[in-house]
Amino acid sequence: MSFKFANIAFNLPINAAFTYSIPESIKDEINIGGRVLAPFGSRNITGVVLEFSSSSPLKKVKPIIKVLDSVPVLSSEMLQFCSWVSKYYVCPLGEVIFAAVPKGTSVESKILYSANNAPLNGLTELQKYVINILSKKPLTLKQIENRLKTKSIRSTVVGLQKKGYLNQTAAVSKEKVKAKYEKFVQFNLREEFADYTSEMLDIFMKENKIKSSCQTKMLKYLVNGNIYEINAAELLKATGATPYSLNSLAKKELVTLTKKQVTRKIEHDFGEEKKHITLNAEQSDSLKAINDCVNKNVFQTFLLFGVTGSGKTQVYLEAISNVLKQEKTAIVLVPEISLTPQLIHRFQSYFGDIIGVIHSKLSEGQRFDVYSRIRTGEIKIVIGARSALFAPLENIGIIIVDEEHDHSYKQTEKNPRYHARDSAIYRGMLNSAAVVLGSATPSLESYFNAEAGKYALLQLPHRAMKTRQPAVEIVSMIEELKKTSKYQKQETPEKRFLSSKLISYIDEALKKKQSIMLLQNRRGYSAYQECQNCGFVKMCVNCDITMIYHKAKEHLRCHYCGYMEKLPVICEKCSSDKLLLKGTGTEKVEEEIARLFPKAAMRRMDADTVRGKDAHRKILKSFHDREFDILIGTQMISKGLDFPNVYLVGVVSADVGLLNPDFRSYERTFQLLMQVSGRSGRISDHGKVVIQTMHPDNFIFQFVVNHDYTGFYSKEIGLRRRLNYPPFSRMSLIEVLGPQQDRVNQIASKIYLYVKQRLSKIGQYSISLMKPAPALIYKIKNKYRYHVIIKTLKNSHEALKATEELLSELDNYINSIEIKSNEMVNIDVDPITFN
Repeated sequence: MSFKFANIAFNLPINAAFTYSIPESIKDEINIGGRVLAPFGSRNITGVVLEFSSSSPLKKVKPIIKVLDSVPVLSSEMLQFCSWVSKYYVCPLGEVIFAAVPKGTSVESKILYSANNAPLNGLTELQKYVINILSKKPLTLKQIENRLKTKSIRSTVVGLQKKGYLNQTAAVSKEKVKAKYEKFVQFNLREEFADYTSEMLDIFMKENKIKSSCQTKMLKYLVNGNIYEINAAELLKATGATPYSLNSLAKKELVTLTKKQVTRKIEHDFGEEKKHITLNAEQSDSLKAINDCVNKNVFQTFLLFGVTGSGKTQVYLEAISNVLKQEKTAIVLVPEISLTPQLIHRFQSYFGDIIGVIHSKLSEGQRFDVYSRIRTGEIKIVIGARSALFAPLENIGIIIVDEEHDHSYKQTEKNPRYHARDSAIYRGMLNSAAVVLGSATPSLESYFNAEAGKYALLQLPHRAMKTRQPAVEIVSMIEELKKTSKYQKQETPEKRFLSSKLISYIDEALKKKQSIMLLQNRRGYSAYQECQNCGFVKMCVNCDITMIYHKAKEHLRCHYCGYMEKLPVICEKCSSDKLLLKGTGTEKVEEEIARLFPKAAMRRMDADTVRGKDAHRKILKSFHDREFDILIGTQMISKGLDFPNVYLVGVVSADVGLLNPDFRSYERTFQLLMQVSGRSGRISDHGKVVIQTMHPDNFIFQFVVNHDYTGFYSKEIGLRRRLNYPPFSRMSLIEVLGPQQDRVNQIASKIYLYVKQRLSKIGQYSISLMKPAPALIYKIKNKYRYHVIIKTLKNSHEALKATEELLSELDNYINSIEIKSNEMVNIDVDPITFN
């Protein structure tokens, strides 16, 4: 290789690549897309090679230290994809690239400080304390900070090191995760023992002086099972033998012990039998359109608009079968981990072990194994949440985005702030693949694109089992609170949140041994605590949000920062004891249902109950297997799940989220109600849905009752058009965060003035700029938040291009102004929320 230099990207919030020289010793090993260890400041860290060059504008260039991969971890297609994500979402390329590299595989050096034996004359108490700590064990700066419980120790440590009191050494860390190896036993004499009887085996034992009962048990187990190779741990467990006895057999050359790479186990079993389904005419037409695209290697985006229960998953399966025949691969995205167990089981029943799963609940080791098997070609189909889009598959034939409308596809809390649906379309284009967006309630943007001809519209207007959509009833809780039911005679209206109609339907379903789902899209017990004397509401000390009461732990908790405190008994403002818990969460629903129906078995599924590993799958599998009667949960129970025996769905409060000051609040509420309604009556015409609301006159409810997506779309798209909201515009959110409100306001104002000045030079009237304003939740985790919003009309290609250039320039401007280490500026392109 004639190149002398390499440009490298690191996993750092720096929008630049860095040039390093390539030592002669590694020229034959280094590859574009491969990982290397390179010096950066005082550390050595992992980077990915982007390109080679024969010259460098820099006079002094540091050399690469080590090549970490014999083959590239990222293909040229993946590097091109990451580059697009970086540019479109205004995010450092290194941060995007490392979203595609399994966690725990990076190597870096760390600086260790240790104390020497210099006299401690003239030092402060803090300096002496630091030296005392380091005299016992070398520590990193972060470890010292943790010991002293402070983050302002750097200057003290560096000062002591310069004065000769401390020594500094660099230690290279190891990769946290590697391939897993286990010991296996090979039975060398299996063929010779094929016809052995038990008597012959006993004679063999005596002739070879095998007296150990453990060795005897192992040999008999191997002979009787006609086993050539078995995991050593499995053999020892089955026979109760010891490792010492196994080693003794190996010394006698009766068995051979070897180490083999194994895959870490991931639980996906759902207990559902494989379904043999014949496609109906509508499914067949949709499949043909997708297959034609795949067979011709033509990129095309399809919107598969099918009502709940219409058989979209079967179309996915058949389409992927065709993709595999073309010797291509497939990606299937689902919005949440809660959807994966049932879907994975169904896919595995069709395709076997060529399925790989990627989601946030996998351990680093499990994720490493999946990526390794993808690179070796063992895995042809990847299923998972949004990060699965970065799977290193090659020759992709189809990318499926199931429940494409779901806001979980947008990453909001860290870089890259990408939308997996929109990014999937670009990756599909790079591979000349079919991209299928599936939903019963498509996002307004996707349906608008289908109407405009940008996407091909495929429709499944009927349920695959030929059942009718469930009957939906809207219950006015305003009217309900005016009357008293036999179930609630002793209760005040403030404590009543279940209507008599929903209670009677639950009673009826339980008597018929039918399964029930109850949705309350708020976890905890009560939404807030209010003083009835002065009106004071307990707020989080770190965030501008009310504290949620969790009865199970008897505390108030902030769902943003996790701050907790005991439930107050006296108002901290007026000292009154007239404190009232208001609002309803899933805990409260569970308690009330248990009171009304003490014999009913129920489970709750929300963020509090699914913290444990594999908790999602266990709850859903138990419900599918009818081990309990009632599933109570938040929005995670609402979508994509198929439970044949569910006949009743109840929505405790449809108003949670409906009145949010966000232009998407009606769309989200409509989608949620339609999705959860679709869980009812999937194999019968007797499905029933009860939706409780304090706003029964809101226009969305009539569309839900009639299962009328297109009617809702027409109404909502008209409102969006008048206000120039997406899909008629592209929005960009610049968020400034920091611990000092004045500083945050100043930075936001600087950014606003910069953008305003640039727009005056560009002369683009299709781009509007909103003045800096506090976010709706203006403080989270002790950081104040200000927003600057840019809105660009999509009817002007020049304006869209100008906005992209403007955001890139803005990113450079932000890097040039003074931003303290505890402050942050985020650029969010196509945000899904403005809270």
